[in-house]
Amino acid sequence: MLLYRINRLRAVGGGMVLRYCEGRFGVTRREWVMLALLNASGPVTSSELAARAELDKSATSKALVGLLARGLVVRSHREGDRRFTQLSLSPEGQVLHDRIRPVVEEINRRLLSSLHEAEVEQLDRMLDRLQSQADQLWREAEEGLPRADRRHRGARRWRA
Repeated sequence: MLLYRINRLRAVGGGMVLRYCEGRFGVTRREWVMLALLNASGPVTSSELAARAELDKSATSKALVGLLARGLVVRSHREGDRRFTQLSLSPEGQVLHDRIRPVVEEINRRLLSSLHEAEVEQLDRMLDRLQSQADQLWREAEEGLPRADRRHRGARRWRA
């Protein structure tokens, strides 16, 4: 069960990242993802950030509220169009990102240390192919996938 095994790996590795982020740096995993994406992308809209983080807009908004309140992220108007606001790291946010990133990289390095360099490269290529396949499957199946009825407290309907 590929997805189960990947989820277990993510739970352990991600759990370590979470403990460091919250315990040492005072940010949630979701906030760390926002900091990392803003560092990589530069100024973006909150919708673009939500798409890159693969989160819904409300989860992204919740994470951004805390980051904005602590001055780690700033809003600015898009040049030439004041209707759009963009988000970027503040200098304090950049400093925090630069403190967290080596910790996360070290966890990833240690996870991969049981593999030879060629195996890491092969795994990277295989993960790219698996991601492409998953994206294709999602596009093909998205409309036909069942949904929970959120109007009735997320009740799920099971049919034989």
